[in-house]
Amino acid sequence: MTHSNWITLSRELKAIAEAGLRYSDGPYDIQRYQRLHELSSLPMQAAAPDFKWPVEFGYSTPKVDVRAAVIDDQQRILLVQEAASRLWTLPGGWADVNLTPSQNAAKETREESGIEIKVSKLIACWDKDHQGHPSQPEHVYKLVFLCHPVGGKLQHSIETTGAGFFSRSEIPELCPWRAAPHYLDLAWKHHHDPTLPTAFD
Repeated sequence: MTHSNWITLSRELKAIAEAGLRYSDGPYDIQRYQRLHELSSLPMQAAAPDFKWPVEFGYSTPKVDVRAAVIDDQQRILLVQEAASRLWTLPGGWADVNLTPSQNAAKETREESGIEIKVSKLIACWDKDHQGHPSQPEHVYKLVFLCHPVGGKLQHSIETTGAGFFSRSEIPELCPWRAAPHYLDLAWKHHHDPTLPTAFD
């Protein structure tokens, strides 16, 4: 079984266990689902011996990662440098509760780069597993928004060590966990032709 298949199995066991814990009320069933949740971590421990899934409340669903593809009047795209890896990505991150998807994109961009944006359209709703990224435990949907700068000034944050606008010929090394060249290519295509449909799956 491949590494990605072990991750898929582990995720499914976790999802079944958490749905059982949420919707079962019999003490024996609860005990069985608690044990199943413990077992769901085992496939991951071959690669990470200390790995243990947290118990999340309710039905297990994918996490949401929101990214802002911000293009300025000179056709340059905004990238931020991750403090942890020193690699570059589109501003964004996990979606916060009580904010809409576009509000999350604007918030992350402001916090990570200092740039205020207007969100124009959703250009992609992707399953991260199908976009060429390295495997990770969580199942993630990535929402990518086309945006335009409307104010602010470039700065970094506790999460970033750099921020800047880059032309196609200047793109620095991208973080493989968070973005990929085809994200940027799609943003430029939508910037030049706003009638293009949203990419999905």
